Amino acid sequence: MASNAGYFRQLASLYRQILRAHREKLPGPLRALGDSYASEEFRRHLKAKTTPAQWREFGHQWSGYVSMLNGTADQEQRSGDIPEDVQAALTAEQREQLFKLQQAAAELAQGGGTEGDSKLDSRPLG
Repeated sequence: MASNAGYFRQLASLYRQILRAHREKLPGPLRALGDSYASEEFRRHLKAKTTPAQWREFGHQWSGYVSMLNGTADQEQRSGDIPEDVQAALTAEQREQLFKLQQAAAELAQGGGTEGDSKLDSRPLG
């Protein structure tokens, strides 16, 4: 149990790093969206029956996200593109969530303006 407590402390530290990176790197509307998304993801994983291997992968992916925000990730990670093998592995619920996130980002990029002006591709994955 002691190792689990240590790992959860690491995840709590990672969560604080995410919020700090959002505060330092993202404009207001994107910060609110990012904070909300991170909070919901951490909450969902805490409520689920997540295995230690899943927790490690979860922490690894969020650490990569923090690195990307801080500009310390490699070029491929900063591209913003989701590899095709990852897209193929998404569940229908995950695809829907990603599509909603794309729509919200496109709306923010437009400044809440009219549809069609966005430089983001708003087509759903798959």
